[in-house]
Amino acid sequence: MTGSDDERRQAETDDPNEFVDPGTAAEPDDPGKAAEPDEADFVKDLGPDVPEVEIPEAPDLTQNDVPDDLARSFWKLVMVFNLALFALSLGPMLIIFRGQWTNGLSVFALGLGAFVYGYARYKRVTNDDDHNG
Repeated sequence: MTGSDDERRQAETDDPNEFVDPGTAAEPDDPGKAAEPDEADFVKDLGPDVPEVEIPEAPDLTQNDVPDDLARSFWKLVMVFNLALFALSLGPMLIIFRGQWTNGLSVFALGLGAFVYGYARYKRVTNDDDHNG
């Protein structure tokens, strides 16, 4: 046979002017055209089987395990030590990179003071906790 696939398909139809889409030209029972697999078949074949997993339930957070005064002291100490760390870091940077001795020493002294205050408060809270519990 000579000619392109489109010419052969047009010759097979009754109307010579009718164009036949190549994707729909073959009959489903035609052995020359393989049946297209479903998308679900592709998805199943992409990887290993997914194991079944039991999802744990979230813990009940309605009960507070920590006394309010201890939680308040903890968060206060977190803020004090954050301030101390920031000031102890910023002070020397002001001195070294900008040459601002007055500001750098002031900020560094603030950091030292915050650290000493935080440590003293930490010791007070832990000593109170030891005597109460």
